[in-house]
Amino acid sequence: MRQLMALVLLATSASFIGAVRDGNVAEVRQMLAQGADPNAPEGGNNWTPLLHAIHKNQIGSVAALLDGHADPNRAVNSMTPLMMAAGYGYTPIVRLLLARGADPRLRDLDGFTAVDYAILGMTDLDRFTFFSCGDDTVRVLLAANAPRTIQRNSRRWGSLKGCASLSLLR
Repeated sequence: MRQLMALVLLATSASFIGAVRDGNVAEVRQMLAQGADPNAPEGGNNWTPLLHAIHKNQIGSVAALLDGHADPNRAVNSMTPLMMAAGYGYTPIVRLLLARGADPRLRDLDGFTAVDYAILGMTDLDRFTFFSCGDDTVRVLLAANAPRTIQRNSRRWGSLKGCASLSLLR
């Protein structure tokens, strides 16, 4: 009986993450109402559902998870949801996270903030933003009182890319 319950729980969590990643907002809301944990780490990256939704640029899932009490500041491997969204250049998700309590002043273990992530970009094969400038995202973060001081590597790489938002930073 325990094995059967474990299989049911595994299938439920897998379908929950699937719904989150697919942007199936109705199913995400239904599963949250049935007790799905919006903060439970899942998958090979051990990401929270919120990180899965951001990774797939599913703003509807992000909103549903936040409505279901997902923690907008819960870090995985020291990267917060706001840092991930900023690195991908998902400005609408950055705005939503900030409106729902994401802290733009948090730093990862290397001292990088969401502003650093916006300037540096991501090297994810699904969304490679390493050669882009997240200037719009930087402006949104600064309007939310994000630190204006960035890491030296961020300044160097942003300068090489010609990021206009560097003029707003120290």
